[in-house]
Amino acid sequence: MTSHSRKLRALSLVLYAGLSLASTTAAWADVQAQPFVLTAYGSAPGGKDLLRGHYPAAVQQLRSDGRHALEPAAVSANSCVAFAMTQRWRAAQDACDAAVRDARDARLGAAPWTESATISTDRALAAAYSDRAVMRWMAGDAQGAHADLERARTFAPQAGFVLRNVRALRAHPSAVHAHGS
Repeated sequence: MTSHSRKLRALSLVLYAGLSLASTTAAWADVQAQPFVLTAYGSAPGGKDLLRGHYPAAVQQLRSDGRHALEPAAVSANSCVAFAMTQRWRAAQDACDAAVRDARDARLGAAPWTESATISTDRALAAAYSDRAVMRWMAGDAQGAHADLERARTFAPQAGFVLRNVRALRAHPSAVHAHGS
């Protein structure tokens, strides 16, 4: 793991996954009671806009700055979040798949004798799987969401974002299909 990646701070974003359900009474209230959580990297391209809720601006920044970043896993994770929040499902799927690949590559490249590096890369991989699970749930793929959360649990079973998303998924076993590209 590079020193740059250790400096990146992962920040959780509370996601009210039923964005398109804002006016749908009981279902919306239920999603708000058990919200999903996405993980973004505040110091990576798009991170500040994601934290402010400016998702289209994050997409723009990721398109212009994302290819040149030193930490590809953080960029792909932020892209996953940005595209999911703007309901651009194909782009979100590609970005979330890239986030999982990049986090897996970083984990394989980490020094195995350094416990802190192993824990950090395991958490990053769990976050990538967890983000993809939330995106899949939002896009209408509850089965894929369940599978990804199980993978996240294998890498960071006690991580707060994993536990919260597991609870949210149990509370919302069927997916909400939000319309988008």
